[in-house]
Amino acid sequence: MSLTHARPRARRASALVAVAVAAILTITGCSTGGGDSAAVQPGTDAVVIKHAHGSTTIPEKPQRIVALGWMSPDVVAALGTNPVGIEEVWGAGESGYQPWFEDFVTQEYGETPEIIPYAEEGPNYEAIMALKPDLILGLYSGITDVEYERLSEIAPTVPYITGPWNPGTWEEMTTTIGKAMWEDDKAAELVEETDELVDSLAAEHPEFTDKTFVWGLTLNEGGTELGVYLEYDPRVRITEALGFTSTSAMDDFLATAEGDNWYTGVSLEKLPDVQADLFAAWGASAAEGEYTVSNKVIANWNPVAKNSYVIYADDSKASAISAPTVLSLKYILPEYVDDLAAALQGEPTIAGK
Repeated sequence: MSLTHARPRARRASALVAVAVAAILTITGCSTGGGDSAAVQPGTDAVVIKHAHGSTTIPEKPQRIVALGWMSPDVVAALGTNPVGIEEVWGAGESGYQPWFEDFVTQEYGETPEIIPYAEEGPNYEAIMALKPDLILGLYSGITDVEYERLSEIAPTVPYITGPWNPGTWEEMTTTIGKAMWEDDKAAELVEETDELVDSLAAEHPEFTDKTFVWGLTLNEGGTELGVYLEYDPRVRITEALGFTSTSAMDDFLATAEGDNWYTGVSLEKLPDVQADLFAAWGASAAEGEYTVSNKVIANWNPVAKNSYVIYADDSKASAISAPTVLSLKYILPEYVDDLAAALQGEPTIAGK
């Protein structure tokens, strides 16, 4: 499995959205300027969201929201609005919706949003326009400036805040979307509730404290290095929040990472020197997970030798932990914590097809 499979399968699953230019800002309700990433514009009731390509003005509470890519649909729904349209993303079931999202909107709103048909060359502008949105969100995206300009002609658009395919933390995304939806207090409540869930699960498992871990990828057939995630990856952050401690080799991982990647590779010949009590990973299939742990070098690596590993080859599980939200964390964390606890007792998990 290539390391790049950690990135969403963008054009198929999470069609890219776009970023703003000043020429159209006065027409579309977007403007440039400094300050915080989300703020109320002085002297008005409008909300201004700063992002990597300028800033977007949202003049009134939005009612019809198109949520593109990963994560944004979850937050919009949790904040009290059923999106009018979303894209099918990686990790969705046969219905086209991620299971936790589908369950939530069906229960809360009685219906699911329209799925925007896939377009080969970026966002499906015609389908988005037909939904008559008053806000377009795509905080987990690879939006280009041209795509952003076109989307902003349809409705005020909030793309990624700092860089492509970088949604920030789930807390930051919840807060930013809460600001865009004029639901700051509700966003703060959701963050607090989710933090309390994480804290309560951690408190139930004091055995996690001081246990070290590596979060990575399954091994490609014939591969000579194991993919591992860096300290700012959401999978790593949520595992640390549950009480675990990242491997002491993290500094070495960071030193070998290229550009702004959130992963790197460890040569199999150096893997025995990577200290860890537990190994967590995701991959394309259960067979790939089995292939990984049966590799002669990996099989002798401490966490695998002790059967202390959790491998998710199930798309929905991998998606839920890879792009965590206030909805997906409620869905995945109880099972994830149980799997971690079992792994520390020498009962490994390989879940998937």
